[in-house]
Amino acid sequence: MNVQYHPNAIYLFISALITLIASFIAWRRSAPGAFALGLLLLSMALWSGSYAARWTDISAEAKIFWFNVMYIGVIAVPAFFLIFALKITYNESWLKPRNLFLLSIQPVVSLLLLWTNKFHHLYYLSIQVIEKDNLTLFDFVRGPWYFVNVAYSYAAIGIALALIFLGALRSGPLFKNQYRLILLGSILPWVSNIYNEINFTALNGLDLAPITFGVSGVIFAFAILRTGFMDLIPVARSHLIENMQDGVLVLDSQNRIVDINSAMEKFLGGEPASLLGKNASDILSAWMDKTDPLLTGLELQTEMRIPKDPSRYLDLRVSPLYDKDQRLNGRLIVFRDVTERKDVEKKLRNANYRLQTQLIEIGTLQSQLREQAIRDPLTNLFNRRYLEETLDRELARAAREVYPVCIIMIDIDHFKQVNDTYGHEAGDLVLKAMADVLAQQSRRGDFACRFGGEEFVIVMPNINTEMARKRAQNLRESLNSLRVPYGRYDLAATFSMGIASYPANGDDRDVLLRAADRAMYAAKDAGRDHIRSYDQLKAMED
Repeated sequence: MNVQYHPNAIYLFISALITLIASFIAWRRSAPGAFALGLLLLSMALWSGSYAARWTDISAEAKIFWFNVMYIGVIAVPAFFLIFALKITYNESWLKPRNLFLLSIQPVVSLLLLWTNKFHHLYYLSIQVIEKDNLTLFDFVRGPWYFVNVAYSYAAIGIALALIFLGALRSGPLFKNQYRLILLGSILPWVSNIYNEINFTALNGLDLAPITFGVSGVIFAFAILRTGFMDLIPVARSHLIENMQDGVLVLDSQNRIVDINSAMEKFLGGEPASLLGKNASDILSAWMDKTDPLLTGLELQTEMRIPKDPSRYLDLRVSPLYDKDQRLNGRLIVFRDVTERKDVEKKLRNANYRLQTQLIEIGTLQSQLREQAIRDPLTNLFNRRYLEETLDRELARAAREVYPVCIIMIDIDHFKQVNDTYGHEAGDLVLKAMADVLAQQSRRGDFACRFGGEEFVIVMPNINTEMARKRAQNLRESLNSLRVPYGRYDLAATFSMGIASYPANGDDRDVLLRAADRAMYAAKDAGRDHIRSYDQLKAMED
């Protein structure tokens, strides 16, 4: 191998080495576009390395060989750069197999035409090795397909740069530096190549683009290692954050606003340019009296109301951001509009309140219905149904706890005469007045019932017959002194009473009620307005 030493070769070998290292750095990332960027940088390294080898080797066959190898990188760079741009701008929908196939047609045809040029001379018209300034140089005359390839390459690169530029416009301020570096590293070789094509004859075929690849590789490596490129891609931020319905606010370590998304701009009601760089406490103080709890190093979740018309409710989450050394370098504040949820909760509370009110009303109605079911509508005393149910329970309890139960059965003497003489309305007034006296003179635990017609029963738990007689006597005196006004009359009546005791006079309800009934009729037979006990009746019968 005959070699020559040329400064261009040294620059090109260095450029190839740098881009090769940058390609490995890109491949170590797992972000979208990392693989495409690795292939792009590898193609640039192949371009630079082959070009350097072409400058170094002086034989015509070797120069043609390296020229053909170099064009693999030349043709691949625009295609991989377009794929890379589509990836990082999240336009992968264009990278369908059909589109990739169409994209590869021109590069593949160009390579085939280049490698078979001696048969058709479409790519270059002539090629030769010349001597100039004691150096062996490679010179060729461009053919028609060469310009077709240039046009295709510039179109692909132009589209890719446009996509990245649009991505930069959509990105937040925190990622502007990344986009600047990407655009700088991409435009520099392109501008060099344009200059090279314009001054092709004057430069004697010297291609400036691969010499600048090293600079591009350094820029890309710097973007990856220092600005987080390929770790958090700006356009990923655009798609994931800008399109979020939640408001996002990014603060630096001094609580200054360094990034903001569109939803947050709507919440704050200001343009990003007017908000960036301001202290978050100054902005949020319009919403809350104290912002200190939000700007501590602790994670926080709370709800707040913003005073707008109409007012809005926000769910607020604050997360501290730490660097790799666990030093606080910022905060992420996410606001979620929960006004609709609050409205639903309010409606639900109102519905629950109405439901509780209705339940109370229903309970009251049920109580009233139960009272109506167990109360006598005329006297408001318990009715016979209640007496039968309750007396059974009372007797069962008395049997368990071993205490007596006495009942007094009361009948109004000659009540039919009251109805016949004064009318049923007068009779009802007498019944009501009698019921009031019975209710007033009943002990706690006693219960008075209207047994039927003009008959009444008082149940008195835990009392013996003698005490029941005394209470019956007091009750008869109160009833006898009763005067019921009716028109110009004062209605009065006498009362016959019978007393029976459990368990002495009966061990169940029916037996006990029959005993009291017999005692009451014994009082009537004695001339009415008397009190008789079942024990007295049995003694008289014996």
